Amino acid sequence: MAGLDLDDRLGVWEEAGLITGDEAQRIRVYETEAHEHELPGWVEPVAYLGAALVAVALFLFGVQVWDRIAIWGQVGLAVVVTIVLLGTGIALRRSGAAPAQRAASFAWFLSIAGVATTTALVLFDALEVDPDSAIVMTATVSLTAAVGLYLLARTSLQQIGMAVATVFLISTLPAVLPLAEVWMISIVFLAVGVIWLLFTWADILTPPTSGWVLGALFMIMVGFGSFEGAALWSGFGIIVGLALVWLSTRVDRRSLLGLGVLALIVWIPTTVTNLFEESIAVPVAILITGVVTLTVVLAAVRIGRHEAPDATEVGRPHGTR
Repeated sequence: MAGLDLDDRLGVWEEAGLITGDEAQRIRVYETEAHEHELPGWVEPVAYLGAALVAVALFLFGVQVWDRIAIWGQVGLAVVVTIVLLGTGIALRRSGAAPAQRAASFAWFLSIAGVATTTALVLFDALEVDPDSAIVMTATVSLTAAVGLYLLARTSLQQIGMAVATVFLISTLPAVLPLAEVWMISIVFLAVGVIWLLFTWADILTPPTSGWVLGALFMIMVGFGSFEGAALWSGFGIIVGLALVWLSTRVDRRSLLGLGVLALIVWIPTTVTNLFEESIAVPVAILITGVVTLTVVLAAVRIGRHEAPDATEVGRPHGTR
């Protein structure tokens, strides 16, 4: 059987009654189209290399000759690079091959930085817009571009690009709200994280693995308010960590478990240090909290076991014992 080609194998399966004639034909069509979309293995790494060379060239321009270029020349260069990256992504996406799709996603991911750079050059240097307004507008345009690219290609890199642009926009809040405190930004991060997880759970954000991870990362950032010395916010970070650990047992996502543990490792020492400063209570409190955390994890695992169906009952018809 191993030495037979596809048609021979399909013929054998059809004669054995494993598949019908229509199913065999659909398999032939599928395999033919799949092979038509195949690309040489060197295409993907070469595409990454090309994108990396573009980034290196821009870096060298910035270090060596950027200041010698007139402002509209800088804008023109940024526009050209952005168009090249977007165009490359469009061209690669026309191929159904997986390597081409991944390379296209990478090109579009880099193009978000191109959009941000172009917008910033136009607003800050060419039009000399007020810096606070310019940075907010730049972040808004970047997020708009990232969302648009994500809607065109729902890939992990496009979702990451959307998340990075969201962080950029949130970081501009002090420019919009001069009285904004760090804790306000922490609340926004928490809210965005919750929404991100809900959208992932509802299959609005895909792929789900990226959605769960990015939403959890946004939520973990709630503890940043503690950098002003307020233990309350790092305490919220601990609560978020425990919630992520519990959630990981409900949706069976190890990534959430890892991020929940990471949040506890970061925010527990921060909270205890803010409360007790230099004291023997610090390591003792951390130890006790660690024990309590492990207890919560074990309790969640036990609850999950109790709720799991009995293996002897799986597959039994309803009404049987």
